[in-house]
Amino acid sequence: MAVKAIGLAGDLEWWRANRGSPDADPAALRALLDRLQAWKADHDRDRAGQPGPFLKMVWDAVFGDEDGQVTEAIAELEAALAQR
Repeated sequence: MAVKAIGLAGDLEWWRANRGSPDADPAALRALLDRLQAWKADHDRDRAGQPGPFLKMVWDAVFGDEDGQVTEAIAELEAALAQR
């Protein structure tokens, strides 16, 4: 089963719908993991560039849910790939 999602929201939606599937292609899972790790690296770099604690707090309020979902999906994908 290949990943056919578009963008971060699509990637996360696909992962939530298919995370328990034994038919998931390991190469597709690896590609998804790579995209999520790239998003997380960009997000963390952008957050670190926010001047002062107030703007970091605002950043977290705006992007915190996505960050948490991506962090969780990364951990789940790493575990799923380790079991294959």
